[in-house]
Order: sequence, then structure tokens, then C-alpha cells
Amino acid sequence: VVANRRGELLAAMARETGKVVAEGDPEVSEAIDFARWYAHHAIDDPTFDPYRVVVVASPWNFPLAIPLGGVTAALAAGGNVILKAAPEAVLVGSLIAERCWEAGVPRDALQLLPSPDGEVGKRLITHLDVDAVVLTGSYDTAQLFLGWRPDLRLHAETSGTNALVITASADIDL
Repeated sequence: VVANRRGELLAAMARETGKVVAEGDPEVSEAIDFARWYAHHAIDDPTFDPYRVVVVASPWNFPLAIPLGGVTAALAAGGNVILKAAPEAVLVGSLIAERCWEAGVPRDALQLLPSPDGEVGKRLITHLDVDAVVLTGSYDTAQLFLGWRPDLRLHAETSGTNALVITASADIDL
């Protein structure tokens, strides 16, 4: 379903986050890959105890692939998902939810919560019915979430610093 809506998704990312086609097109492809991968690797084990409710707190700068990856991973593991799209990318978040529903995900298994980050976001993250949060964001945001709720099962990808080693044999032009 996502593959058939590439143009719509590119337009939404351009409108909300300023992504040009050269940036957005690979992100759509990555989102499609995530959806297909998790669909083929869904957990079908009666002894597995999934999280009941997972919040996917997505970033504004990768508004499609990262949240769709989190949503499909949690669904494939048997959880129910609340997608809290970044306030700067609510349209893209709504398209993610609509495409998932269109593909057959029940509306009670995936819900969209378009909300600001402040008190509403805090209430969501700290709610005791939330079993886990999938976050892609800053280290400071991860620390903030854990400060609000120290027992939180937080699966976070935070911005880090990576090393790049360039040897004497490197093709600098490449």
C-alpha cells in the first residue's frame, strides 16, 4: 500500500518537513522495506508475551521511514501501537496510519495521536498502560522520558557521533 502512494508521501514530506524528492524518495523506499520485512517476520509464537501498548514517538526529520518501522515492528511483535507523530510531521503520521489501516491493520491495534510534545506528550509517555516507548530522537529526550518514568521500557535510537576512518588508500573523490 505504501509503494502505491509514493507520490502522496513525497508531497506530504515536502510540505511539512521541506524534504526534496532526492531526500524523500529513498525514505519512502526504506519505509517500504521496513513494512515488508516486519510483515514477513511477524512473531507467531503462542508462548511469546508481547508488549500490550507501545508508543512510537517519531522524529520530524525522518517522518516516514522511522515511524513506519517502529509501528510495523511493534505490530509484528503482537503489540498495539499509539503513533505519536512529531508535531512538525502530523500529516505524514496520519498518512502512515491511513496506509496501515488500508492494508488491514485494525484501528484498535494502531491509533494516531497528533499532539504537541508538552504536557500531552508527557501524559502519554508516563501512562501506566504504556508498556514501552520506541523513540528516535536526542539523548536528552531519552533522558527526559526516563526522568518522567524511570521504569519505562525505552527502546531508543539517539543521535550519536560516529567515527569515519579515512586511510591513505581511500579514493577521496569517491
